[in-house]
Amino acid sequence: MTEVPARCQYHHVGRPDRGRLTGDGLHLHHEALLTVARKIQAAADDGDVQRLEQAAELFLDALATHVDDEAGAMTKLSPAEARILRRGQVRLLAFVTELIREATLGCSESPRRCVNRTEEVLALLTLQAKDERLALHDPVA
Repeated sequence: MTEVPARCQYHHVGRPDRGRLTGDGLHLHHEALLTVARKIQAAADDGDVQRLEQAAELFLDALATHVDDEAGAMTKLSPAEARILRRGQVRLLAFVTELIREATLGCSESPRRCVNRTEEVLALLTLQAKDERLALHDPVA
């Protein structure tokens, strides 16, 4: 199981066909996670720190739930493949956690660093989603 900050809460956003809300959190698919990441980037680009922090917290919750959802499917992969995917998930969770920390501080040290971090999160998520789709959902590709 992936460890997430205790202060995270679960919220339901987006369309029902993009995810589902259960007692254990919001379950989003790759495309819906990418949509939320783009909203984080838009908030950073606009300099809206409050919206950035809220969206990043939502994203962290949904991403952690997504990682937990995929844990069972990872057992069907080779140990090397599973390790690579898990490493990417942990890295992405760490980047988002750092973004939340910076946003909580108001991005005051360097507003550009928040923008850069959101760009990194979106790029990492794009690659991670592609790798997960290929390994977990379309292994013949």
